[in-house]
Formats: sequence, structure tokens, C-alpha cells
Amino acid sequence: MKKTYTTFALMAFFVVGWGTLTASQSVQASSDPFADFMKNDCVPGAQKAGLTKNEAQQGCTCTMNTLRKKYSTPAFRTLLTKYRSGDAKAKQTLRSYGETCFEQVLDDILFED
Repeated sequence: MKKTYTTFALMAFFVVGWGTLTASQSVQASSDPFADFMKNDCVPGAQKAGLTKNEAQQGCTCTMNTLRKKYSTPAFRTLLTKYRSGDAKAKQTLRSYGETCFEQVLDDILFED
């Protein structure tokens, strides 16, 4: 039960940390928005929430790969721009993909042999 509580606490910290990153960053038209998201939003947010750089990169790589399967580059660029502009629906969309990936990372941390 304590491990479950810890998992939910870490998930909450991740979500809060990710949501509090600066939203003023613009998405460069010539850059890869998926890599941009990982470098400027996801990894820093996960580290701010208390994960190590390696743990953050694992969860964010999973998140980025999942998003690449779901969105074309232009569609994701639009979603990321909306997210950085403070759009609540875009934030929830990105959060939902991140939660799934980070749940596995946190399970690996908490239930290591």
C-alpha cells in the first residue's frame, strides 16, 4: 500500500512539475517539435518533479515515441504551441500520454528487485 501511495505521489509531482514549466517557449518551425518537447518541457519537468535525469529521459523517450505514433509533425507542432500558450485541453492531452509512460518508469523504480 505504501508503494502505491508513493507511486501516486511521484506521479502527482511529475504532473505538477510538468505543468509549471514556462509556457512562453515558441516552437521553431524548422525544429523537430517532438525533440523540442522532450528537451524543453518533458525532461526538465520530470527532473523538477524529483526524477533523476536518466529516469526523466526514459519516461520522456516513451512519451515522445508514443506521441510520434499518434501525431504528424505539423499536428504535434500545433498541439505543442497550444500547450505552451496555456491551453488546458492540450495540457491534458500531453499529460495523459506522459502519465502512461511515467507510470512504468515509477513502477521500475519502486519495485526493483
